[in-house]
Amino acid sequence: MVVYTPHNVRTILQQKAEKWLTDARLLKYEAILIHAPELELKTTQASNPAGFLYGEALGKPMHNCSDLIELQTKVREDLEDEELEEEEKWFVDGSARVIEGKRKSGYAIINGKTGEVVKSGPLSTSWSAQACELFAVLQALRELKRKTGTIFTDSKYAFGVVHTFGKIWEERGLINTRGKNLVHEDLIRQILEAVREPKAIVVVYVKGHQAGLQFRIRGNNLADQEARKAALLTLDIPENITNGPQEFPPHPTEKEIEEFKKIGGTLEKGKWKLTDGRELIPKAYARTILKRLHSQTHWGTQALAEQFLKFLDAKVSSN
Repeated sequence: MVVYTPHNVRTILQQKAEKWLTDARLLKYEAILIHAPELELKTTQASNPAGFLYGEALGKPMHNCSDLIELQTKVREDLEDEELEEEEKWFVDGSARVIEGKRKSGYAIINGKTGEVVKSGPLSTSWSAQACELFAVLQALRELKRKTGTIFTDSKYAFGVVHTFGKIWEERGLINTRGKNLVHEDLIRQILEAVREPKAIVVVYVKGHQAGLQFRIRGNNLADQEARKAALLTLDIPENITNGPQEFPPHPTEKEIEEFKKIGGTLEKGKWKLTDGRELIPKAYARTILKRLHSQTHWGTQALAEQFLKFLDAKVSSN
C-alpha cells in the first residue's frame, strides 16, 4: 500500500516527535508508519481538496513541515527548547510514590547554578506523578514571571504540553480527540497562561535517571531527590487558618443556623456539629480558608476541595 501525504513523516518522527513522545509510543509509530513492509509513505505536493473549501488559492501553496508544525504548536513565537547561555537555569521534578500503602506526592525546583532549592513542597495525595510534574513546571514558570530563564524537565508529557500539544488542546477548548475533558485540564490551562509571562523562557527536555557528573544530569537528579523529600513532608493547613485569631469569628448567620438544625446539627461548646462528628462551618468562613490555601499552594478547584474536606472534615453551609 502506498500512502501519499504532504508531510515528511519520517523527518517529523526523527527530529520532532522524539522530544515529546515516550520511547514506547515512538517505537510504535515507527513500526507502523516507517518499518511496516506492506506500507510505503510518499510525500506529495498535490493540493488537498479540503484546502479549496474557502475558495481558490491566490497563488501556489507553500508547504514546509517544520515551519507548519512550529506555527501550529508554539504557544509563543520565541519559545525554544535549547537552553539560554545566561540568566536562570532551573531543574524541576515531581514525585508520587506509594509508601506503606499511602501515596506521597511532592515537587521541587532546583537552581542549577547553585544547587539550592528554589521552591518545593508536598502535594495532594491524590495527585499522580504526571500531575506533580506539571505542577513543578507551572510553579517554575510563575517564579520566572517577567524574568529570563531555562527550565529543565525529564517529563516528556510536561515538555509536550509547553511545546506541542498544549496549544493544540487550547485551540480545541482543552478537550481530547474523543471530545472529553483533559485529565489535568486545570493544570494545563494554568501552564499555557504562565508560559506567556516570562520575559524570555526556554523549556528543555532532559532524560531522567542517568548517572554522571554533567550539568544536566546532576541538576535533574538533584531535583528528583528533593521532590522525593518534599513528598514525605506532611501537608497541613497552615496554623493561621485553623488556629489562632481569625479575621472574623466563624459565626453562622441566622439562615445558616436554621439550615444546620434542619440537617441535624447541634451546638456543642460553641461549634455546630453533625451526629457523625463533622463540624458545620459558615460559607463565608470556608471561603476565607479556601482563598488562603489557594494563595499559598495555587491548587486547582479539585485539589482545593479534596484537601479542604480531608483536613477539616467539615460540611459547608449551602446558603
